[in-house]
Amino acid sequence: MREQLKTWSHLLAAAMALLGCLLVGCSAGDPTDASSATPTASATRSPSVPPDGITLAALGYLNGPVRQFSLPRTAVVRAKVDQPNNVAAVVSSPTPAEMRSYLVRALPAAGFEITADRPASNTMTFAGHGWSGSFTGDDRASAVLLRPR
Repeated sequence: MREQLKTWSHLLAAAMALLGCLLVGCSAGDPTDASSATPTASATRSPSVPPDGITLAALGYLNGPVRQFSLPRTAVVRAKVDQPNNVAAVVSSPTPAEMRSYLVRALPAAGFEITADRPASNTMTFAGHGWSGSFTGDDRASAVLLRPR
């Protein structure tokens, strides 16, 4: 039991560190981007969520593109942020490569544009539905961060 608690503690610390890196790295906006959109929880068109996906709404999120953005149905969310100006999910499973593969397939179908994709480093940025987002992963966890544009 003690070892299991120690492992859980290390996993949570790693996930929070990864989330912290995401928040710091993604908080710097483009100074030339003066557009401001109010976060919305509803879509004007029906999103296309893959059969192996689950929406943020189904995961209990109240903020962000909750009906448009999805994670793999097998995602194990270890930490989450659900605020009007910041939505994040730290995922311990599936692997970062599997998460990236899912997002590459799911994001365009749901109306998001992938703006950068670096498979070698398991990082990606994307935008859609009034939100910008990023994904990153390492051997400990993956994280997705969404912010209003």
